[in-house]
Amino acid sequence: MYKIILVLILLKSLLSASETKYIEELKVISSQLLEKFTPELAPVRKVDNLLSPFSYFDNLVIVVNSKNNTMTVSGRGKKLVKVLKTYKVSTAKKDIKKPLGEGNVTSIALNPIWYPTEDTIQSFKKRGIELPAIVPGGHKLNYMGSAKINLTHRVDGKDTFRIHGTLSEKTIGSYESAGCIRMKNEEVIQLVEILNEFIDFKSMDAIKVILK
Repeated sequence: MYKIILVLILLKSLLSASETKYIEELKVISSQLLEKFTPELAPVRKVDNLLSPFSYFDNLVIVVNSKNNTMTVSGRGKKLVKVLKTYKVSTAKKDIKKPLGEGNVTSIALNPIWYPTEDTIQSFKKRGIELPAIVPGGHKLNYMGSAKINLTHRVDGKDTFRIHGTLSEKTIGSYESAGCIRMKNEEVIQLVEILNEFIDFKSMDAIKVILK
């Protein structure tokens, strides 16, 4: 279209007044024809989102009940609450002050690196285990297991609380952790897949984690 207009402008400078008037009329007709026969483009819509079951939910809510060591994952919308998954988990030892209340997810990682706290390193040392300051993903001493989900919950200034996998799945359902929520590795990967799909459709901020 732009090339046509440019040619017409060049011709205009070379033509007489009558010819110039004819060219102007031709330009108007050309524009009308171009507008008439140019198809309207439909707005682009993300089909995956329209087909996602998460389209019905405003929030994804993870509730961990330390009284019976269960985790419930629910989708919540304006007129709908649906339980998506229920898991058996391990929570904090009875003598440990555990995180409680509502928080959010800050990050998610598969096959995560573990950065044990100094207290954890010293605890392992008392058991005769030299724990490195940085434990690679998949390492035999990486207690994060297959995945970790970092939380905003805090206890006495500490904010190192997570939902993660485990090295010993036989402990799932008991009170074994130092405050984190442990899951079977296969199930924590499934949870990560659920969270990632929801994040793709909504956002990480719309995920609520309630510990009680």
